[in-house]
Amino acid sequence: MSPGRRLAVVTGGNKGIGYYIAAQLLAAGHDVIIGCRSAERGEAAAAALGAGCTAARLDISDSSSIAQFVEAMHTQHPALHVLVNNAGIAFKSSDTTPFAKQTRTTLRTNYEGTVEITAALLPLLRKADNPRIVSVASMAGKLKQLSPELQHAFASESLTLPKLNELVAQFEADVDAGKHRERGWSNSNYGLSKLAVIAFTKVLARDESSILVNACCPGYCDTDMTSHNGPRPAEVGARTAVALALLPSGSSVTGQFWENEQPSTW
Repeated sequence: MSPGRRLAVVTGGNKGIGYYIAAQLLAAGHDVIIGCRSAERGEAAAAALGAGCTAARLDISDSSSIAQFVEAMHTQHPALHVLVNNAGIAFKSSDTTPFAKQTRTTLRTNYEGTVEITAALLPLLRKADNPRIVSVASMAGKLKQLSPELQHAFASESLTLPKLNELVAQFEADVDAGKHRERGWSNSNYGLSKLAVIAFTKVLARDESSILVNACCPGYCDTDMTSHNGPRPAEVGARTAVALALLPSGSSVTGQFWENEQPSTW
């Protein structure tokens, strides 16, 4: 890492949107650490991205992997300027894994893992000048998928992280009971996981006034996650996250959800 350069961590940075987020942050003058489940694929991606990029093993669904990554970060770096929570999973529609099991895996990675890595890196972010947190969410995380009562609960200005965790746990319990639809939830565990990430973004923005915390949708992109069905190039999808990561000093943009490089309705 180079003295005087801002440092960014991009989870899931070895391919797809995360790869292009890393590339664009490097082009903007940041040093970048890409967190990857596979050390081999991470090293290959870092080599392709070039000077200023390093790879580290990180599986956000695994608490021990998070702990090892964070310990190394605290040992090697005095501060962290940018965290981009890009890592995530989505089951294919053809997958035969039972819905309840898909739900547990999806929530563990997309929501719980995102919260866990963010919380663990907050001490380093607080030490940085003009720190930024960006979480890659999705248009699938819109509030309209929920009943009015649940929409109100997730969007409440008084929502806390413990209460948000309770809501997410209730969704999982209702899925396990086969009653999630009748109790006002959608039938998309991916959508709910991303909705919870957006809600977490808003909670964290209220709690961490010195950090600009935002979420975004990259659009329907040509990536492995979409089986390359998305019409938007991944490098274009990366731009909104990068714009939020590069918000200038003095910006008041925080607690927002963006699409197409501008604020959007949640």
